[in-house]
Amino acid sequence: MTTAPTWDLTSLFPEFDGPDYKAFRDNWHALVQEVGESIETLGPLTRETREAWAQFMLQREKISTLRGHLGCFLGCLGAADARNDGVKAESDDLDVWDARVEGLDSRFIAAIKGADDDVWAAYLAHDKLDGLAHMLGRYKHQAGWSLPTDQELLATDLKVTGFHSWWGIYGQLTGTLEFDMETPEGTKRVPFALKRSLMESPDPQVRKAAFVGSNREMERFAEVFAGGLNSIAGTRLTEQRWRGIDSHLEEPLESGAITRKTLDAMFGAVAERYEAPRRYLRIKARILGLDKLGFQDLSAPLPIPDRPPVDWGTARRNIENAFESWHPDMGAFARKAFERDWIEAEPRDGKRPGGFCTSSSKIEESRIYMTYNDTIGDVQTLAHELGHAYHNKAMAGLRKYARSYPMTLAETASTFAESVLCDTMIRDPKSTAIDRLVLLDTCLERHSAFLLNIPMRFLFEDRFYTARREGTVSPTQLRELMLDAQRETYADVLDPEQMDPWFWASKLHFFITGVSFYNFPYTFGHLFSLGVLARAREVGPAFHDTYMALLRDTGQDKAEAVARKHLDVDLESKAFWLSCLDLVQDDLDAFEKAVPLAFPDVDLKGL
Repeated sequence: MTTAPTWDLTSLFPEFDGPDYKAFRDNWHALVQEVGESIETLGPLTRETREAWAQFMLQREKISTLRGHLGCFLGCLGAADARNDGVKAESDDLDVWDARVEGLDSRFIAAIKGADDDVWAAYLAHDKLDGLAHMLGRYKHQAGWSLPTDQELLATDLKVTGFHSWWGIYGQLTGTLEFDMETPEGTKRVPFALKRSLMESPDPQVRKAAFVGSNREMERFAEVFAGGLNSIAGTRLTEQRWRGIDSHLEEPLESGAITRKTLDAMFGAVAERYEAPRRYLRIKARILGLDKLGFQDLSAPLPIPDRPPVDWGTARRNIENAFESWHPDMGAFARKAFERDWIEAEPRDGKRPGGFCTSSSKIEESRIYMTYNDTIGDVQTLAHELGHAYHNKAMAGLRKYARSYPMTLAETASTFAESVLCDTMIRDPKSTAIDRLVLLDTCLERHSAFLLNIPMRFLFEDRFYTARREGTVSPTQLRELMLDAQRETYADVLDPEQMDPWFWASKLHFFITGVSFYNFPYTFGHLFSLGVLARAREVGPAFHDTYMALLRDTGQDKAEAVARKHLDVDLESKAFWLSCLDLVQDDLDAFEKAVPLAFPDVDLKGL
């Protein structure tokens, strides 16, 4: 197949809103209701209630498994067709029931909040809860932030119609949004979902037209986007104040299962090495014939003539071969995903922008969503999402609550898969010098995204939350915060007149209500995966067993402990992150040596 496919969701449910779907949904509702009634009068965790609360946790785990299956299906349908009102209504109803499930957690947290150490230790030692120590530890940590039960339940209910609705509004708006794009043939309307692929066009006029047109549309809805962002941050900050949480980073760090010391060590190392990705981008500007890059040029391909588009069949072969070269099991898994139509990649109207991997532990299957537009960047995205799916495969057989890995470690397998793809193709003896240059460019583009763009997002969001404590932040202020972050990370690389002041509105990650600071885990995952890749090169094929063991443990401990156990490294040390960044410098050195082969007239002096 050379055209991008649509996925097959029938193993999840034969049809939307059919009898199987309705029966499953109604049974889940009944289970949530039943469990809620069973714990209403249960009281605190004591030696006498230990058995009942252990039974609750088993039921709560089952609720999570069934909800994951239901959410996987609805999430797929909603992304692939943002205009489907029936799916939106079911998703809205799922939000209501999610609030009831959060209410169950609130009652459990209230029950364990005052438990003494002996009672808590006895609870953790219950044979039915084997393998849940890390998850239960996170519940106990949250108990330190908890409000009285009635207030917790009220806060949870209010989130459904207030807080979480902003994410739904953003998804619905951007999923149906189109923008005017000026072309030599005239103005045409383009789905917002195609923006990213258009920004990777070899034609600078197409890139500029997509950038300008999409931002013009962002500006038209500026008050809506700013209102949503302020409401999301305002709700979080208000809740944190009531809970006695001093820093807006405390919850993201707990959710990411890392310490502040690890975060500071990582970003400290990145800032120390900003110059490597900046130098790559300066070289790219010279190759493109520009004094400085515009924001729309950051993902531009190298101007190499007669480079054909990367059709779907070629993308599939490249990924299968790369994964197979790393390990036969990974190659077999990729083939399975392609053959069983687990991937939705067809470009068409009505799709939401972005890409993701979702899974159901109930049937041990994943689904991958993206919009494929025949670019090498799309191939990288596909490998990235297949990496997520392989992570899910690695955890097969584990109980549900032993699979709940943090986003920091969630990005390890996905970015490792991207590294495997690039690394394998670069080392392939069939690759020409031009092929290797293009692949090195792709690798370095990824490096620059994770080492400049992601830190830019983090700086923006960190400063936005600080400003939001003082009051509503206007669209003009948001623009300035974004431009300041771009100046700090990209420095002199970007043309001051072609930066992206509307990035805060167009990047859906800022509007996700389920998790805040959806940024630093990407840099973490990218660099950590480079550390894993370095170890894999050192050890060879035998490392695969360690890699799989590492992935299986990602939901059962903090990131620092997982890294220490499987790699014997200290994540709180800047030295580890600098060693990962050494691989970035290696790629840059190889790229600089390869540039004269394709572009002998490009002068790299003075960069």
